[in-house]
Amino acid sequence: MTLLSIVMILVLITDPIGSISSFEDALAHIKGPQRKAIIVREMLFALGVMVFFNFIGEVILDIFKLSETTVRLTSGIILFLGALRILFPPADEEGLASDEGTPFIVPLAIPTIASPALLATIMLFAHIIPGNAIMLSAIGISWLISVTILLSSGLLKRVIGKSGLMACERLMGMVLILLAIQRFMDGIDSFIRNL
Repeated sequence: MTLLSIVMILVLITDPIGSISSFEDALAHIKGPQRKAIIVREMLFALGVMVFFNFIGEVILDIFKLSETTVRLTSGIILFLGALRILFPPADEEGLASDEGTPFIVPLAIPTIASPALLATIMLFAHIIPGNAIMLSAIGISWLISVTILLSSGLLKRVIGKSGLMACERLMGMVLILLAIQRFMDGIDSFIRNL
């Protein structure tokens, strides 16, 4: 896998465009520079969790001696489930918003950004891809893209509107489903070749 493809997958799973509404709901009572500072703080927490899972995930998967085939099939399933969440968001997702006080780590850093699907994908990719340089670069670049989108959410809403944001989110979900199926088919191919 190339750095670009890993970055694209991580951005698609992070779903920063789909996360705009969660951030807006949780930070509705906060305006101006403080709002941007909270977004950056929450994203830094999410980045720390992502990097942690990159290192601990590789160790866990090595301890359990999981095969390449298992990792590829599991990766495809996780990507597919993440895509379904994007295309068909749960009805209670609005419950992530914080009604009182300032959100701290939960629900914005975890699980909105550092979601279970994202963390599991990072663990799997850390196992598949040798060395840490590519994964750490991919995590950093995808994080920067997500931060930029979330900090520009007001501008994005004005330019493409709420329906435009929803259309972009659905498009991201469709691309992620294609990637998930490809990853799953790679796993089946690997399984057949190893019989």
